[in-house]
Amino acid sequence: MLTEEEWDRLFDRLMPVVAAGIGGIGIALTAMTIMRVGPLGRRVYYQDGQSLVAVRYGQWHDLRDFVQPSNPDVLAIFSQYGPDYWALYDWVCSEIQYRADPIEFFQFPSETIARGFGDCEDSALLTCSLLRNFTDAYVVLGNYRGYGHAWCQLGGQLLETTFTRARFVPDPQDYCPYVLFNDQEVIEVWPGALDEVFELNRDEATKLNLLATAAGSIGNEVPPECPSCLRFMVAGLAMGGIIGTSFAMILQKGE
Repeated sequence: MLTEEEWDRLFDRLMPVVAAGIGGIGIALTAMTIMRVGPLGRRVYYQDGQSLVAVRYGQWHDLRDFVQPSNPDVLAIFSQYGPDYWALYDWVCSEIQYRADPIEFFQFPSETIARGFGDCEDSALLTCSLLRNFTDAYVVLGNYRGYGHAWCQLGGQLLETTFTRARFVPDPQDYCPYVLFNDQEVIEVWPGALDEVFELNRDEATKLNLLATAAGSIGNEVPPECPSCLRFMVAGLAMGGIIGTSFAMILQKGE
């Protein structure tokens, strides 16, 4: 049986360790966040002719890596519906369920096909991958009525891949392109546009309602999930870690 004095000594020894452990968690979370947003806190940087974005597990990928016309899963779909661009577009709209992404995670085409769901850039990447087997299509990152959005462009035609079936876009004037890319090239409409596209508002629920209203099909689109709760949770955990680090430092100074 420990005496009160022994308990006090044990407490004094353990508390710095516990506090340092909490602080370590905070430091790790902070490091992960820094790694995710890249050099100097950025989501985008350019290196050796590549336009690199941090949109998967804190790793950097060139935008062109996400458009994969030669992917076996893409080719399997293309072999059934191509080279009819409208049939391919309709397949994506009909078979890929819209689901909002709380952390803006880019899926590769195989992942979108296997999961059967994705957000705007995921369905746009898949559509572009299919179309690139026979025509000059692009994924477009840009602004739709003030909100960050992604779609496909085929010649002068916009393909809105979050629709539940293939249809013509009724309000093309509301789509403002910032960046166009496919497996071969990345085109910024103006210098720094790729950086700016990641700073756009990400209210997915409001954007989806605007898209549905324009299409005259309110109620037919799949409602998005919470778009931002995970970011607040991570921020809260990181803040807790920072507090733990500070507490550990105070205890160590008092020894």
